[in-house]
Amino acid sequence: MRFSKGNLILILVFVGGIIMPTAILSFLGFRNIQNEMFLAQKNFDENQAALQKDIEDAIAREQEKIYQETKAASLFLYEQPRSLLEFGNAASFKDVSGIEAIFLYNNGSLVYPDISSKHFYNTHDFSAIVATPLEQRLFYAEQDSGNVESYMPRLMKSVAPFETRNEQVLNILGLIRLCYKEKNYNDALKWLKVLESHPHLQGYLHADITHSVNLLHFEILVKQKKHAEAEDYSLSVLNQFLQSESIEDIPSAKFFFETAFSQILSFEDLSQEKRESFWNLRANFNRQLGYMELLSKYRKNFEELLENEFSTKEGIVYKNDDGITLFKMGYPYLSGNQIVIAKIDEEAYRARLLEKVKNVSQRWKNVPYSIVDERDSVLVGSIPDSSNVLSQSRISEAFAWEFSLYEKDISEIRKESRQRMFLMYGLLLFSLITVIFGSFFMFRFIVQERRLLAMKANFLSSVSHELKTPLTSIKMFAEMMARGRVAKVEKVQEYSGLIGKEATRLENLIGAILNYTRMEHGTGAFKWEKLDFSVCARKVFDAVEDIGVEKGLEFHTRFEPGAYVMGDYTALYSLAQNLIENAIKYTNAPGEITISVYTEEDRTVFSVADTGIGIDSSEQKNIFNDFYRVGDEMTRSTKGSGLGLAIVKRVAETHKATISLSSKLGKGSTFTVRFKKVD
Repeated sequence: MRFSKGNLILILVFVGGIIMPTAILSFLGFRNIQNEMFLAQKNFDENQAALQKDIEDAIAREQEKIYQETKAASLFLYEQPRSLLEFGNAASFKDVSGIEAIFLYNNGSLVYPDISSKHFYNTHDFSAIVATPLEQRLFYAEQDSGNVESYMPRLMKSVAPFETRNEQVLNILGLIRLCYKEKNYNDALKWLKVLESHPHLQGYLHADITHSVNLLHFEILVKQKKHAEAEDYSLSVLNQFLQSESIEDIPSAKFFFETAFSQILSFEDLSQEKRESFWNLRANFNRQLGYMELLSKYRKNFEELLENEFSTKEGIVYKNDDGITLFKMGYPYLSGNQIVIAKIDEEAYRARLLEKVKNVSQRWKNVPYSIVDERDSVLVGSIPDSSNVLSQSRISEAFAWEFSLYEKDISEIRKESRQRMFLMYGLLLFSLITVIFGSFFMFRFIVQERRLLAMKANFLSSVSHELKTPLTSIKMFAEMMARGRVAKVEKVQEYSGLIGKEATRLENLIGAILNYTRMEHGTGAFKWEKLDFSVCARKVFDAVEDIGVEKGLEFHTRFEPGAYVMGDYTALYSLAQNLIENAIKYTNAPGEITISVYTEEDRTVFSVADTGIGIDSSEQKNIFNDFYRVGDEMTRSTKGSGLGLAIVKRVAETHKATISLSSKLGKGSTFTVRFKKVD
């Protein structure tokens, strides 16, 4: 086979650019696959180091973020309220997720929270006190409501019915309970004022009844609907609390102010301005009380952390003791002599760190590791049953978290390496198959191109001969008639008929070429309309019948009316003309041709059957190709362009019709076209 210069270049590019690189890459790939076990172990070691670094970096970045947020929040602490007038105003405050409380110091002194002088003392134990006889009578009177009316006025008239100070407190409480039970609120307030004038008297088993007395006083005012007095009373208690030199029993104080301010906010007659003030007061004051409660509870821990010097230049020191975790922040995070001590909210702090760890670890699912806390609870990862520990390290300054890496079972590494080996073998096999099939189709394309070029050459040779023959005849007869060489009228008529036949032959050939060109432009060149294909086929038959009759052929026709289709008349005429003319052309006398147009369910069927030379089975798959003709073009006795059946196929495809061929060599052929019927 001879190839054009362009084909040779294409083959060289294909071999040099695809086949050779594929062969080299396949060779190198097979070598790498053999080393997959070593590469898998090396990759596992690298993944372990990368996982540990990623987790440590993630925790360090998140802790650094918490430090920066704490620093930003500490800037607002200088502006927090300290007096009664300030608490009702909205002061800026910034919370930090993972931090429960922030304490600000400057030059060793507490700046926030600082609502009193921070003197704390222990309360007394009154568990050994025995009720006096009078107290017992008050208790029985309270239980027996029938004696209250007769017994209570007599007690209230006594100026000093009790011998000691403690007896006064104990029995006054009993009187208050009796008054409150009988809804004698005015008398109850009278005895409450007696206790409020001695705020630190003790009674029963209470450590301090001061705020209980305050709360009862407040609730009696609310029950009496004296809302303005209740508001003023709560503010007066708050003012006394702020001016006191010491703090005792912060939880009871916190309970009183939270209860009182919440009830005030529920008053329907409270103005909007007061509502906002009490809302801010409750938020600001309760926050500071909560911080002071932490400070009083863990004072020793705070003092030890304050005395602890920074061991590094990082400005962060942690202390984990008594179930709490604190960290101290100073220079270089804070300027000057500022110190911040933050109490960690362990649950929120852990959640922040673990979220980052889980996000990072998702990329290393094949690496066995674990992070356990101080109670040996697994936080992230898992502990393998039989794997040895490769390394352990502490990864959090705030908690005693231990990060462990484990040795991976060699069988698992082999299993993973085998999976990758099978995958790589599959990819190599796929690439080789792709190259082989690509080469096959490449050479097939080149062969088809070569064949097409040969058919085009035959087509040009045939068309040139077909065009030249009628033109020569027309020119010869025309010159003879023009020069007067034909004197007889019979000859003139004969030559005129020959000229007409040759002109018709030339016209048909040119029409075939034009129809093929129109097919190349697609459906845009068609004019679609509803037409009766029987009428179209009959016109074709009427035009070529004389040719078949002169050749000695016998025709059988069936043109069923109403065989409507949607299509282009010129294209359908060309389809019928090519099939009928081919039947006439390739059928010798005596022979028969059957032309049928009929309907079949939802189809319109056009069939042309002949008893001609037939078509060999090896040629049938190619006869509809462009320029294709059976046999050698130079030795073929029946001339043609090779476009007739190609045009038939294009018209059928454009009209979404099917075309079939049934033929036996020497027996004849039957072409059948089925169109979609249009009602």
